Amino acid sequence: MIIDAYTHCGLEKFRPLPDVSAAMAAGGVTRAVLAQHLGQYDNTYIRTCVADDPDRYAGVGMIDPAQPGFLAALTALVNDGILRGVRMTAAMVADHPDHAAAVLTHGRHLVLYCPEGVAGITSTLRDLAGLAGPGTYIVICHLGSPTVTDGQLSRGADIFELADAGQVLVTLSGAGMACPHPHEPLQPHVRAIVERFGPERIMWGSNFPVCGEVADYCADLHLLTADGWGLGARALPAILGGTAERVWFS
Repeated sequence: MIIDAYTHCGLEKFRPLPDVSAAMAAGGVTRAVLAQHLGQYDNTYIRTCVADDPDRYAGVGMIDPAQPGFLAALTALVNDGILRGVRMTAAMVADHPDHAAAVLTHGRHLVLYCPEGVAGITSTLRDLAGLAGPGTYIVICHLGSPTVTDGQLSRGADIFELADAGQVLVTLSGAGMACPHPHEPLQPHVRAIVERFGPERIMWGSNFPVCGEVADYCADLHLLTADGWGLGARALPAILGGTAERVWFS
């Protein structure tokens, strides 16, 4: 079983569910986690997609942390029981750590996008990880947004400061934002992340459609299934689906 632990889905900025499903079918992907895009706080579409087929899809919504109604909106999301995660950026967490804490204490995963890396909020994330109950996680997407400059990794090692925080997980996604397929400058870094965090804390995600078209989706997935990252056959079942099944579908 292969689970795409991070794909976008929407009617405006990204692609609707039929397009996501087509990419999944092309890659032989069984389940997917649908993540809300930045700036969209109406989670109706993703909620509907998940509610219609909860065995196949899980959902991550967004709530505007700058609005005074954040906690009420979070409570409504939790009580609804459909969406299992809330997406925030590193800047949102830095500005509103109490709201990030509330996501975790309300039993929802905090899905974190750090476009400038995690260096500025590692201490905050360690504190937040201590608030997460069993089965609730901080999910750092896109490998923590490493940077490649002139063919060499120039930013990204800051993520290792969180390797001993057991409630922090990482998605192996978004590599194409750092460098083109087959992402050779990132390969030693990804192997180090898997070694330090352990495969049971790593989930593959496509980042579709930011990754490109369906052919790009399949090419990035094949890089993992064919062990082009050099992670070893023992690590692949967890990264390809075992971790995501436990986190999002248990």
